[in-house]
Amino acid sequence: MTQTRGLRGATTIDADTTHDILTATQELLEVMAELNGFSPDDLASIFFTVTPDVTATFPARAARQLGWSQVPMMCGREMTSPGGLQRCIRVLVHWNTDKTPSEVRHVYLRGARHLRPDWAGELAPGADEATLPRTAVVADAPPEPALPPAVGDVAPVAFQGEPGAYSQEAIYRFLGADTPSVPSPTFADAFDAVAQGRAQAALMPVENSTTGSIYPVYDLMLAHDLTVQAEVIFRVRHVLMAPAGTALADVREVWSHPQALEQCARWIASHGWSPQPVHDTAGAARQLADAPRPGVAAIASEVAAARYGLTVLARDIQDVAANYTRFVLLTPRPLPALAPTKTSILFATRHVAGDLYSVLAQFAVREINLTRIASRPDRKTPWNYIFYLDLEGPAASPRVQEALAAIGPHVTFLRVLGSFPSFTLE
Repeated sequence: MTQTRGLRGATTIDADTTHDILTATQELLEVMAELNGFSPDDLASIFFTVTPDVTATFPARAARQLGWSQVPMMCGREMTSPGGLQRCIRVLVHWNTDKTPSEVRHVYLRGARHLRPDWAGELAPGADEATLPRTAVVADAPPEPALPPAVGDVAPVAFQGEPGAYSQEAIYRFLGADTPSVPSPTFADAFDAVAQGRAQAALMPVENSTTGSIYPVYDLMLAHDLTVQAEVIFRVRHVLMAPAGTALADVREVWSHPQALEQCARWIASHGWSPQPVHDTAGAARQLADAPRPGVAAIASEVAAARYGLTVLARDIQDVAANYTRFVLLTPRPLPALAPTKTSILFATRHVAGDLYSVLAQFAVREINLTRIASRPDRKTPWNYIFYLDLEGPAASPRVQEALAAIGPHVTFLRVLGSFPSFTLE
C-alpha cells in the first residue's frame, strides 16, 4: 500500500557560496534518488533547512535545476545550536511509495556523516560503493523507538553533556534517532531547560550498575516538580579514542568524566595510564579533537568518536561487562497510553524510633517488592533525611494505594514521583 515516507539527507559545504551550495545539494539529491529509485513524480514535497551560517542562496534551487519543477518545496533556516555542525544543508523528502521503513535509505554526505553515527552505515542492496562520494554514509532506517508512538511526542529532550554523550545516545535509542535534544552543561541546566520551556522532557541518569547512585539528580528531582514517566536501563559500552595516528602504545593519559574513569579504573591501571577527569565524556572527545595532544586519549561513546573524528583504539573497556545506567524520563505533564509497572516515591519520617521500620513494613505485609531505597540529607533541616523508594506495581493498584495510605502516620511528607514502565536497551 502506498504511503508517504520521510526520506532524510544532509551534506556540508566548504564555503558559503552559491556554487558550493547548489553543487552539494544536487549531489545529495542525486544520490538519494539513485539509491532509493524514486522519480520527481513520486514526491509529495521537499523541505530544506540550512544552518545559520549558510546565507548565499536557497538550496531548493538545486532541485529546480535538476528539473524537479512540479515538486512543492520549502526552505527554512535553523536556530543556532551550540556545538552543532557548521555549514550544513538538510533535506526531508516526502516520498509516496509502497516500500517499508526498513527499505528506505537515508543519505549523509561529507561532514554530515557525523550526524547519524548511531545508524548502520550500509549500502542499499545492489548499490555500487565506488559511485558514492568517499565520505558518504548511507543509513538504514533507525532502530524502532522503545516508547510507544502515542506517547513519544516529548521532544525536545534535555540531557546533561555535549553532543555525542551517552545520554544523547540513550535518547536516540529510546525515542528515535530523529528526536531533537537539548545539550546541557550540568544536570541543573537540564532541569532548568524543562522548567523554562526550552525542552519538553529530560532524560536523567540516576544510577549505574557499577558505580552506584548519581545523587545530584536525586536532589534535583526533589527541587523540581517533574514526574517520572519511564525508566530506561541502557547498556553503556565505553570506547577508547584518540586523534588519527595515535597508537595504543602511545597513550599515557586518559580524559573522561569521573564516572567513566571509575567504571574503567582497572583497565586504565593495567596500562599504567594517568586518568584525568573532565566535565563530560563527549566533552573529553571534543576537547581532544579540537586540540590534539601527544599521548592523550579519551573515553566516550562510539557516537562521540564518529562525531568528532577520533580513531577508536579499543572497545568495551569497562571493568564490568554488564555495565548499565538507569535513566528516568521526566516531564512536567503526565503522558497517556503508558502501562506502569513500577512506582517511585520520596518521603521523610519523624525522629521517632521505628518510624522508618513502620513505613517499610507496610509494603512488606502487602508483599510489595521494593527494588531500591536511598537516602539524601534534607538540606532544610540538619540531620534529617529524605528517602527515595522504588517499588513494583502501579500507584493506582489497590495494594499500593493501601500501603501509601498506611504510611501516612509515620511520615512528615510524601510525594509520588511517578508510576511508569521500564525499558531495557542492550
